[in-house]
Amino acid sequence: MVFEKHETWNFQSPEASNLFTTAWSFWSQRGYQMRSLSGTSFQGRSFQSKLGIHRVVDITVAPDGGGATIQIHFRADVRADVAAGGIVVAVLLLPVAVAGAAISWHEYERDWSKERYDFWNALTTQGQAQPSPSTRPPPLPSSPIASAMAPQPPPPPPVPGAAASAAPAPPGSSASPPLAPSPAPGAVCPKCGKAVAGEGKFCASCGSAIP
Repeated sequence: MVFEKHETWNFQSPEASNLFTTAWSFWSQRGYQMRSLSGTSFQGRSFQSKLGIHRVVDITVAPDGGGATIQIHFRADVRADVAAGGIVVAVLLLPVAVAGAAISWHEYERDWSKERYDFWNALTTQGQAQPSPSTRPPPLPSSPIASAMAPQPPPPPPVPGAAASAAPAPPGSSASPPLAPSPAPGAVCPKCGKAVAGEGKFCASCGSAIP
């Protein structure tokens, strides 16, 4: 067994028998070969094999008050004829070292993500199942490997003048804003006597030229 996922959902309604029928219909329509395991559980097996493995899902719909608890066991098994050779089994058990096995694992992770999301939608729409407050819907179908390998968007261009203000102050330094430049000593307007900041050529008060 090279891939395995478990999940449990609790529903307040409808009764377990109704949810069992909806669950059986969903996996059957997905192309799984169905067989009953008991009055509350069944197994679906998909023979669309990839690299000598196939998908298997075990569903248990147990009565719980007026609703039901649904347990999902999704896995990928190695076919008996392939396991007898031992070669593919060894490759699939080393997904980090072998690129082909990593791709296969990624495909089953993607399948699980999509199948459980669609199964939830079938139960809550076709089966009109009402989840218990403690049960959260599954996330949107995702692919961990694809997400990690996807190109990341470039960072936004810097806003002019924002770099200095956004940069954190070094440890131990004051976070107070910079002070405005003080007028140079003796820089005063000869006409109005007002101080002139910096190296201004004209007085900001009266407009006279500064020698």
